[in-house]
Amino acid sequence: MINAVIIEDEPLLGKNMAMMIREYCPDIKVVALLDSGKMALDILPVIQYDLIFSDIQLGDMDAFTLFERLEDTDPHIIFITAHDEFALNAFKLDAIDYLLKPILPEDLIRSVNRAIERIESKDSPTPLYGAFTAQKSGKILIKSNDEIHFLSPEKIIYCEADGAYTKVYLEDSELDYKLVTTHLKKIEEALPKNMFFRIHDAHIVNCNFIDHIKYQKRVCVLNHITDNEKTQLKISERKYPSFIEFLKNN
Repeated sequence: MINAVIIEDEPLLGKNMAMMIREYCPDIKVVALLDSGKMALDILPVIQYDLIFSDIQLGDMDAFTLFERLEDTDPHIIFITAHDEFALNAFKLDAIDYLLKPILPEDLIRSVNRAIERIESKDSPTPLYGAFTAQKSGKILIKSNDEIHFLSPEKIIYCEADGAYTKVYLEDSELDYKLVTTHLKKIEEALPKNMFFRIHDAHIVNCNFIDHIKYQKRVCVLNHITDNEKTQLKISERKYPSFIEFLKNN
């Protein structure tokens, strides 16, 4: 039996979804109905689940923000929404499927069969399946579009969240950055902890490239030139004390 969670900000639609799953997908057990992103952030870390059915517009946040903040960086997700313009971002997050409302039974069954196949075939992504993975050699595997690169972490200057993508800025690169098809949190987990620090929800910096800190403005200035000026990145107030402590100890 596969345990599933439904995240839907309209309770009636959530209940209807649960009824459809019970009727058409006997291998799926709905263990929780959650009606907001905040509730999902509170509840998901403390329950056991294998699969998430999630609406994209959740009222208090969108689902892409939710999964960026969720501790489980590789959840199995089936997105559900009335708006197909979100399809591209859904597949950037490696969603199992994308269902448009109103949901037809045959579409639900197809999506669930895909989910079962993926869950049973691998509980976690293989290195080439992930977009950004630490290797035993100490290098980083990075999948950018249809190319795979192996990079030394020392060459990464900083990483910047860009929706469901991440921009990775590299030393001595012909391009300004490489666009990675994964979110920043997964990248953070793959990078060496003694070298990189997440100074903001949108930025991770390689501390070896820091030029100086504007402490009154909470700005980190890098030895990285863009438009003839050194790159300046905002440090969040919440991160600032631990960032300064990190710099003192490294």
